[in-house]
Amino acid sequence: MRLSLCVAGCGRYARTVLQDIHDMTDDLELFFASRDINKARQYCEEFGGTGFFGSYEEAAADPRVKAMYFATPHDLHLENTLLAANNGKHILVEKPIARNLAESIQMIQAARKAEVKLMVAENVRFFPVVQQSKAVIDEGTIGQPRLIQIQAERLRPYAGWRTSKEVMGGGVFIDGGIHFVDMMVCFGGFPERVYAVKPPQVLLDMEGEDSIVMVANLPSGGVGLINFSEGSPIKGMRRKISVAGTRGHLDFDLFGTELSIETPESSRTVRVPDARNGARGMVSEFRNSIIEDREPSMSGHEALSDLVVVLGAYRSSEEGRAVSLSLPKADAG
Repeated sequence: MRLSLCVAGCGRYARTVLQDIHDMTDDLELFFASRDINKARQYCEEFGGTGFFGSYEEAAADPRVKAMYFATPHDLHLENTLLAANNGKHILVEKPIARNLAESIQMIQAARKAEVKLMVAENVRFFPVVQQSKAVIDEGTIGQPRLIQIQAERLRPYAGWRTSKEVMGGGVFIDGGIHFVDMMVCFGGFPERVYAVKPPQVLLDMEGEDSIVMVANLPSGGVGLINFSEGSPIKGMRRKISVAGTRGHLDFDLFGTELSIETPESSRTVRVPDARNGARGMVSEFRNSIIEDREPSMSGHEALSDLVVVLGAYRSSEEGRAVSLSLPKADAG
């Protein structure tokens, strides 16, 4: 069964995703929507779409469209989700789920009330090297995770809406950093407590932070450490992840094709496919969750967990102390 999916928001990142999924013609029928109809037409022609729309409202009202993928700024996610849910469309929305807990909970409730699927486009979870690492951890090869270390650094000047703290809901941590929060939670569980600090600012056009360092107390007694910076004056970028367990150790480069596993008895390297950008696996999971009538693996609740960690880190850095975390109830109402 093909899923008729409308890409709403024909910007630069949507193009990145489309370059990975446009040839999934057995699984997808693509439509495009933009507030600039010429841009929607251009994307439709370039990526072999069935149709295009000059507004999100027109797309949501069209019976041919069964699901919508919103590649839009953070402050529009609630509005976009309500539009789709009110028109009975399944929803794939870019990360983070929203800017704050209130918006997130409203989105989850709206999708539940409309009986549509809500999935957050956390593409990094679908990188083959991440999925293979999760499998190794779950099978107990390296034992219980004791220390998860994530170093993600580069120099990436932000522009446009991403410089606005109000639109973003923060700075770089709620934007790109939430990928690594999701990875930490996926590997080690939802933290009980976090402590975070922000280094001196380099990207002076950013209203939010350009870097943050967070330490998390994981439920098993282990520790998570994320060093995330988009303001590190280095050439290229570093995306190094390591997990030290009670019986062994694994490490990988996020954009690499190898996973190294070491125990006192042996060491080995596991090769995995090129990640591209994880969009194929992400969109396949979204489609399959609709066909199989189940929650997607990156559901609104999963994304809410990630956001709680990010907002906890922000609160910690502002108050200068460790902050305990808890998950809000999103199903009431």
